[in-house]
Amino acid sequence: MPPLVLRRLAVAYLALQGVGVLAWWILLLTVPASRGFFTADEAPDAVLLAFLIGDVLLVGGGSLLAAVGLARETAWAWPVLLVHTGAAVFAGLYCVLVPVLTAGSGWIAAVAMLPVLVVPPVLASVLRPRPTA
Repeated sequence: MPPLVLRRLAVAYLALQGVGVLAWWILLLTVPASRGFFTADEAPDAVLLAFLIGDVLLVGGGSLLAAVGLARETAWAWPVLLVHTGAAVFAGLYCVLVPVLTAGSGWIAAVAMLPVLVVPPVLASVLRPRPTA
């Protein structure tokens, strides 16, 4: 795949992911009944809401900032993508393990986070700056 096409796809994915994360948190904060679909049965809201600041800043905001940096071809885009990737993979692993460790509740979050476990690490790998000779 040509580098320009790959970068444009990465920018589109990261922008969509960033907006999606922010929209998801708006839903969770404004419609408390929606939280039950994303948590373990009997878990208090505090378990989910404890992720709010980190998720908004590092997953949502990091995704948007990485998209801007990649679109502008800045030197800081890749380090931002790495920080975002680490935060996204952490959140994704947590969401996937909740239903595994709690007898099956929280599968909606697990399935929704599967792309987050795969795409940012792949982007970080293929968009890694190459040393110049």
